[in-house]
Amino acid sequence: MSGAGGDSLKRIPRLMLVLAGLGVAGWLIAKGVRGAASFLAGAAVSGFSFWWLERMVRAMEEAAKGGRAKSASVVIHSLRILLLGGVLYVILRVYEVILPALVTGLLVAVAAITLEALYEWKNDSTS
Repeated sequence: MSGAGGDSLKRIPRLMLVLAGLGVAGWLIAKGVRGAASFLAGAAVSGFSFWWLERMVRAMEEAAKGGRAKSASVVIHSLRILLLGGVLYVILRVYEVILPALVTGLLVAVAAITLEALYEWKNDSTS
């Protein structure tokens, strides 16, 4: 992908890594290793969800251009939220996580996308 969208899709994962690092450090200081691990679990699910969503959009873009979408891929992408919900359920039931740390980790992608939108807005050459 080229242009502004491609640049954004390169910056967002980098922002997610920076935010994840800061969050792990913050939760490590605040609640110790369990807090950091809980945040990291949430950030990992958030990052995986973003990556999966990006793949789904690319597959839809290819299908719209006349390509053929694989039916199994479409079904799996459609069930993305259910599958990630199942992963979170297992994390909550099996591991003793600190819920606020897990939830803030889940917000890493949202925060990175928001920061990228603010960056794009500030550096908009049309205004």
